Amino acid sequence: MLDFQLLGAMAGLGGVALGVLFVVYRDFVRSLIRQKMFRTLTPAQATGLFGAVITFTFAIAILGIFATLAEGAGAKRFMVLVGVLLAFLLLALLLTGRFVNPGRRGPDAGAAEERTLARVARLVAAGEPAQAERALEAPGTDRSSEEFWYWKARIALAGGNTAVAAGYVEEALKLEPRNPHALALKIRILLVGQDPADLGRAVRLAEAGQGLSEELDVWLRRLRAEGMFEVGVRTNTALDERCPLPAREGGRAASR
Repeated sequence: MLDFQLLGAMAGLGGVALGVLFVVYRDFVRSLIRQKMFRTLTPAQATGLFGAVITFTFAIAILGIFATLAEGAGAKRFMVLVGVLLAFLLLALLLTGRFVNPGRRGPDAGAAEERTLARVARLVAAGEPAQAERALEAPGTDRSSEEFWYWKARIALAGGNTAVAAGYVEEALKLEPRNPHALALKIRILLVGQDPADLGRAVRLAEAGQGLSEELDVWLRRLRAEGMFEVGVRTNTALDERCPLPAREGGRAASR
């Protein structure tokens, strides 16, 4: 027969667990979202992390049940408590392991992503940012890579959203601070910035990026030759026509 006293205790502490879950979400998970942590996770990783938080919370509740009722309990009740506790702990370990080690991407996945990025590059070059955005957000794209945020910035720039593009390129540089393509894009954005200080920032960034790659050096020399680092009005059209961004090559998508 069912032990209704045990079930009642579990139900009561389950309510406590829900309260703990709310506090954990309010003070932990939601703060992570506000700090944009999940922007660098794939949907599967984000789901696994939140699932692990939920499972861990209920595991704490089960530990509380175990500590409260195990002492002096009969053998039957003790075995039920141990079984429930072990089941929750096993589930927590499985979810945590899936989040920490989601598995390696196979060669087919890598090739598919390269094709996706190549299509994104073509759409950006063709002036179709909406279609490029849909292609970039397709399943299988690595959202934790510098290149993902680089193309997010290129798409925003192609759509005329310079401020949004500036935010995305910062995400790319957080992942790879000395990536020549991301540095070139940031310089490109600063050169058409509305803040008078943006020109000075672009000049300093160009000096710091000198020598990172041959194609970046060639592009910077072209900017100087065209007078893009001098005081004056620079437009997106002029930059695109006279100083197009360096191409992304070497097994990845090209930006032209």
